[in-house]
Amino acid sequence: MQKHNFFMNHLKQGSSGLTLAVLIGVLSYGIRVLTKASFADPLLVAMVIGIVVRTTGSRANLKPGFTLAPIIFIPAGIVFYAANNLNFIKLAEVETSMIALLMVIMLVYFATVLLLGRLLGQRKQITYLTATGSAICGASAIAITSPAVEAEPDDISISLLSVALAALVGLFIILPFLGTLFDITDRSYALLSGSVMQFTGFVKVAALKIPFLRKEIPGEDLVFLALSVKAVRYLGLLIAIPLFASLTRKRLYFSWILWIFLGAGLLGTWCSVAHESFYRNSIIPFLKPVYNISWSIAMAAVGLNANVKKLLSDNGTKALLMAFAGFFTATAAFFAGLYVIQVF
Repeated sequence: MQKHNFFMNHLKQGSSGLTLAVLIGVLSYGIRVLTKASFADPLLVAMVIGIVVRTTGSRANLKPGFTLAPIIFIPAGIVFYAANNLNFIKLAEVETSMIALLMVIMLVYFATVLLLGRLLGQRKQITYLTATGSAICGASAIAITSPAVEAEPDDISISLLSVALAALVGLFIILPFLGTLFDITDRSYALLSGSVMQFTGFVKVAALKIPFLRKEIPGEDLVFLALSVKAVRYLGLLIAIPLFASLTRKRLYFSWILWIFLGAGLLGTWCSVAHESFYRNSIIPFLKPVYNISWSIAMAAVGLNANVKKLLSDNGTKALLMAFAGFFTATAAFFAGLYVIQVF
């Protein structure tokens, strides 16, 4: 009863700030829907808008709402995200050799970011979030992992902006350059984007706008192939969540985040098998908007609660170096693995 009263009091005190976060979150998702731009990730857009609003100054009475929003909306988003994306059946759609290569790429991402974070003296929460966002699924992975590592709003903002900038440079400059340089096929380019790109929307853009490469499969199959590969990477959260939660606390720790993520994923997998048509036509169209809006609200609150000076601090610069280094080494691991697969 006391906990309930405590929560209700905080909800009442934070209603104004919570309302502002909700408005920005819904607006950000609306921008994505109206523009139909795959690279306009609503979580990233919401956080950036929140940061911009924050720079204009915010009243102290709004802060309780900014603090409360992630507590409410991140767990809600995790449930719907896992039910939609953590589908164990999708493993069957990807070749065994490709799954093995994906495991190596994620390990390379983790190892590079963690090593650089340690060498640079980076704050551990920023290191863990940058590693997870880079290796698995950008903003979504950061949103899921942030409660498990006890991240502050500034940790989330710095990590997400760094990963997003590395992803943008990779999408429009690095991957097209390397694809052309090594004269790979469109199929290999789709595999590359699904293996190393951080945001699902960016994977779609990469697969749809493949440079002039040798054709191997029909164009309509490229996006499906890239997203199938990307879907396997979601499983990496089952390792990242307990790993980084344990490292944060310096003891073995299985966060409640892991259990609701795994439970919702298993439920979604069961529904996709037992009620395939209903799951595909009725549940899926509902799940994605719900978790995107939930997390957009949470990320708006993170931006509204962030300290802009810290985004431009040494930690911000270090996070950028870590994100870019992780992307370069993961991309190198892909090409090395692709060569091995083709030879053997």
